[in-house]
Amino acid sequence: MTASLSFLSHPRGPLSSIESRAYEFAVLGNRIDADRPPPEVGISRSDWAHACESLLRRRLLSRADDGGLTAVHPEIALSILNAPLSDEIRQREEAMATNGRVIQSISMRLAQLAENGRQRDGVRVVRGEQALRDEIDAAILRCTTEIHSLRPGGLRSQDHFSASATSASSIFERGLRCQFLYHHTARSNLGLVARAKAVAEHGGGIRTTAASFERLVIFDRKLAFIPVDAPTAAGRGAAVISDELVVEYLYRTFVHLWANAVPLELPEDQMDEVSLDTRMAILRLMSAGLKDEAIANRLGMALRTCRRHISSILKGLNVSSRFQAGIKIAQLGILTDEVIDSEQSGRTDISPLW
Repeated sequence: MTASLSFLSHPRGPLSSIESRAYEFAVLGNRIDADRPPPEVGISRSDWAHACESLLRRRLLSRADDGGLTAVHPEIALSILNAPLSDEIRQREEAMATNGRVIQSISMRLAQLAENGRQRDGVRVVRGEQALRDEIDAAILRCTTEIHSLRPGGLRSQDHFSASATSASSIFERGLRCQFLYHHTARSNLGLVARAKAVAEHGGGIRTTAASFERLVIFDRKLAFIPVDAPTAAGRGAAVISDELVVEYLYRTFVHLWANAVPLELPEDQMDEVSLDTRMAILRLMSAGLKDEAIANRLGMALRTCRRHISSILKGLNVSSRFQAGIKIAQLGILTDEVIDSEQSGRTDISPLW
């Protein structure tokens, strides 16, 4: 039976044959005395005392109040032996977790520093309305040839040239050619109509489209600003892109939209075409599953105007619900040749930047 206990090990080594015999004797239910080895085990007094002391250290024996020794189950002994080690492991794990939190906070701070202005492969992120305004003003002052801009949402009181250093007159005096693209809904804005005349007189132009697009400004085909969405005004900003290939791609996107847009000074007898474009854009967005508010935001129109168009569309299709309209549109094949941008159809808002 001695060999069966040889697996029991300890930092001091496995049980000796004498220790195994002493433990086996105790396991059989015998109460033992460290000073008196039982005759049947055939162990000397000194070896017996040494074995009992070793088994006590290993927690395989426990001492009763009267001094007698009894066997302890190996699993209980293991738990007692490992308790200090478990505490040490827990403390080390807590220390590792603390170190991880410290390093993570440092990493997050470094990421914020990088995002808030350090150059990263031709892209910088600028956050905060004032910081962004300063960046755009500086870009306008450095611009030498042309400005191209996509302007969703129509003309606002604080538009491109709010700062005196970058006023429209100063830009035109420097001979910069400007092309601005708005949604068709901006045509009702008298301020935009007045601006179109001034822009045209200086070699530029303003056009409108029913296509969906995000805000974009390109300077000299070398520097571009695109929006960075954020839930709060304090977090608003833009990615400032100087990478040559990316800027060229954005410029080609602008050129494509511009080529298919309608000049603002369109004669009155061609305005029906603009209205049709707007309604077709609404049909595309309705088919993509967007709600009224999202469609209005996407096309830069008032919610009431958007709903009036939708009501007119439903009436024209002779249906009473969006679901019925979807079926009717599919049956008629109205949008068969239209391509709906999957990425844009997943967006429900236009970033209210700049």
